[in-house]
Amino acid sequence: MMATPMNVFSGEAWNLENGQYVDASGQPIAGALEKGITVSKYQNRQNEAGGGIDWERVKKSGVSFAMVRIGYLNDKDPYYSVNMNNAAKSGIKTGVFFYTQALDTQTAVQEAEYVLREVKDYPISYPIAYDVESKYLLDNHLTRQQITDNINAFCKVIADAGYRPMVYANNKWLTNYIDMDQVPYDVWYARYGSINDCKNRTIWQCTDQGRVEGIEGDVTIEFSFRDYSSIIPSEGWKTIGGERYYMKNYFKQTGWIEVEDKWYYLDNDGTMVHDTSLVIDGNSYAFGTDGAMIR
Repeated sequence: MMATPMNVFSGEAWNLENGQYVDASGQPIAGALEKGITVSKYQNRQNEAGGGIDWERVKKSGVSFAMVRIGYLNDKDPYYSVNMNNAAKSGIKTGVFFYTQALDTQTAVQEAEYVLREVKDYPISYPIAYDVESKYLLDNHLTRQQITDNINAFCKVIADAGYRPMVYANNKWLTNYIDMDQVPYDVWYARYGSINDCKNRTIWQCTDQGRVEGIEGDVTIEFSFRDYSSIIPSEGWKTIGGERYYMKNYFKQTGWIEVEDKWYYLDNDGTMVHDTSLVIDGNSYAFGTDGAMIR
């Protein structure tokens, strides 16, 4: 991830003052609702000597959400699970970001399917972001239209599964390499300094030299301008790899659940049982194509 190179940091920057977040110059950030951070293996490694990231201190410092790195297709960040579990345990909301190397829409779809497999076991209450700032795409001479098509292919799969997709990019990429008039999804805007507005911007990445209690060294700071708790349901069905899962309080459920006066059974990994009969606790039950128990 990279952004327009302007890194200004002071001890008071990016924190709450008189009920408003302020930028590096001390000016209020209009419309900012929540403060977040980006977390990847780089933060984990630089904190190993001190026992790792102290997520409880991160939460107490005023951080409300974390965008956690998944990595690349079939190349997962080695600390992904640790970060997702510990952030959730501390009460920090979590979204994820994935770095694309797709040269066509078919691969972009494969990337989305991979991401869905990686997120289904964790509480996702912020968007799933597609990081398209890849020199690999430019080195392979992808056109602006091809990159745009890849974004829409990835994001559609994520949205169809029941999650909230998002595009991550800096101003140069959004202007020169993506046709944003064709992209209807939220934008995570990477621009360091004080300029934070662009079309569909809902999260702003403002610096990669922030400081947060509980993490030693540089931390990338984000601000959210949208109340995602009001638009990302905490409860409902997700469809991943042709199977259905049910989330409650953003956590995957198992066992019996009642939804709209119908009963469903979710096996040990959360997959909805359907088109079969099962003996559960000594009793036999039949389940229809929609997964509902047949009375």
